[in-house]
Formats: sequence, C-alpha cells, structure tokens
Amino acid sequence: MKTKRAFILVYVFNVICYQMIAQTSFTSGLLPKIVVSNKLSDNIKLINSIESRQQLWEHQPDNDLSYDYLLTDFTNILSFKLSADKVFNIGYLLRIEEDELIHRSIFQHSIAQQLENLRVAHRFVTDQTFSRKESPEFRLRYRFTVELPFNGYRVDSGEFYIKINNEYLGSYQGSNADLEIRIIPFIGYAVNPKSKLEIGPDYRLSQLLESGTKNRLWLSFNYYYAMDWLKSIKNEN
Repeated sequence: MKTKRAFILVYVFNVICYQMIAQTSFTSGLLPKIVVSNKLSDNIKLINSIESRQQLWEHQPDNDLSYDYLLTDFTNILSFKLSADKVFNIGYLLRIEEDELIHRSIFQHSIAQQLENLRVAHRFVTDQTFSRKESPEFRLRYRFTVELPFNGYRVDSGEFYIKINNEYLGSYQGSNADLEIRIIPFIGYAVNPKSKLEIGPDYRLSQLLESGTKNRLWLSFNYYYAMDWLKSIKNEN
C-alpha cells in the first residue's frame, strides 16, 4: 500500500511539472481558505468559507517576486444529507474583485464511498456567475477525490492523510466555450475531531479549446472547523 501511495504522488507531481515545462508562461501565487461548518440538524449543515487569491508571479517563473492581491470569495452553502453516502448542496458565492461585486449561484451533488482504507468521492456541480461588466457565465464541473490515511483504515485525530482531487470544468460565456482541468493533491492533518489542515499545489490548465493554454499554479492552505449547533442546544437544555 505504501508503494501505491508513493506512485500516486509521483504521478501527480510529474503531470504538474510536465505541464509547467511544456508551457512558457504561467501565473502562480497563494490560495488560503477557511471553512467553518455548523450542524443545524441531523441532516442539514450550514457551510461558510472565505478564500483569498494572491498572485506572486506572472508570465515567467524567473521574474522578480511581485505581490498582487486578486480577489476574495465569500461562500455560503446549505448542505442536505440525503443518505449515508449522498449529499445535495445549494449555495451562493460573493466575489470581491477590485471594485466589482460578482455573484454566483451553486448547486452540488456529492457521492462518497468508503473502500477499506480508501475514501472515494464524486462531486457534480453546476454554477452560474453574474456581474455588471461581463455576460453571465454557466459552468458544469465534475470532481473525483481519493483520500487515504497514512496509517490504519480511517483518519483519526493527530494523523496525516493524502487527498487528491482531479476536476474537469466546462464553461460557456457569451459565445465562448472553455474547458479547464484541475489537479489538486493535498497533505492533510486531522488536528482533532473538529478541525483539520490541508496544504498542497492547486494546478489549473484552462483555455484548452483555444490556440494557447493558460496555466495557473496556486499553493493552497485550507483550514476546516466543524461546529455542532444542534448538540450545543441539547446540552444547554
């Protein structure tokens, strides 16, 4: 099993390195994110997140370091647990980019499956983005996720784990269509039953339907914290 894990990591990073070498220009920077979920009932959760995108390099990797704040996303999602392995989410994203406010509606359906010490998940998303300066953008997304602990069959407190996301995103705006591929391998650490940390590269290859492709490589830092409003109310009573 350790050999399999090493092979997966080597393969993912080889793909990232190959794409970076094959393309002469790319954008890279930081992508920190905080996610706080609150359990409202046995089957309903409210998930709030804030994510900031900050650029460090553009065009050539040997350019001087140049910091540039790009945008911040505020996302609110209402999550409904349909069964033990299926979840439906509906949400809203507010993006602050320079002096503009961008609005996005989100609909998600997720399916997860536990296979011995391997957790596999599929996420299907459709979202619609609206702003004053551009035509509405409509996107369809599919994400495949594999998560496995370094030790044992489950991720317990104080343990590390590997999570690899592979996402395909099709978009349509005005008369233009685009296809984007994302590869996001994470090293995660379960701090305790309520919180966990993840860090890893977020590589995005887009404009695949055009003559020139666009490469973006972000270093992602994710912090997750889970609250239980329902349990707190029961304890107070």
